[in-house]
Amino acid sequence: MISSFQQFIKEQDFEIKHALDIGCGGGEYLNMLQKEGFKTDGIDSSKTATKITTQILNNNSNILCADMFEFVIPQNRYDLIFSISTIHHGTKKQIQNLISKICDALVENGKIFITLPNIGDAIEKGYLKNEQDLGDGTYAPSSGAEKGLPHSHYTKEEVQELFLEFKNVKIDLDNAGRKMGRWIVQGSK
Repeated sequence: MISSFQQFIKEQDFEIKHALDIGCGGGEYLNMLQKEGFKTDGIDSSKTATKITTQILNNNSNILCADMFEFVIPQNRYDLIFSISTIHHGTKKQIQNLISKICDALVENGKIFITLPNIGDAIEKGYLKNEQDLGDGTYAPSSGAEKGLPHSHYTKEEVQELFLEFKNVKIDLDNAGRKMGRWIVQGSK
């Protein structure tokens, strides 16, 4: 679990305490939020992950197996939408469209916490040398479980551009204990 996410939750005010996790995985973050009094929803493209999350939460959370780029997020519903190590799994156009849908799904002053890979670290450390270059900072692994799946990487300037719809945007580079750095984006509607 990212400590900066836990700190973010402690520092922010949430009026309705309704959260959506895009890429909920095994439900660890949603479980933590429930302990903080949040109503929680999540989506993941893995049936196994959504089954595990449903079992862990064991309540009325809405956990769905869905493609994040096709999923219709209800407008004006959440005061927290977050995605950790997930939304970069697509083209930059798909990601931009998803960011706009996230903005629409937030209530006024709703918050985001989103991570995206730093392309500078990926190039510097050689992580992209064996991947297929799809152009525009997007690469696809040539082997492994995510073979062929687009992974978009960003410069800080691109991240700033991606989140222009939001206010109070804070962008930090997290390299702590990681092979490759990631941008951590916080902001509000």
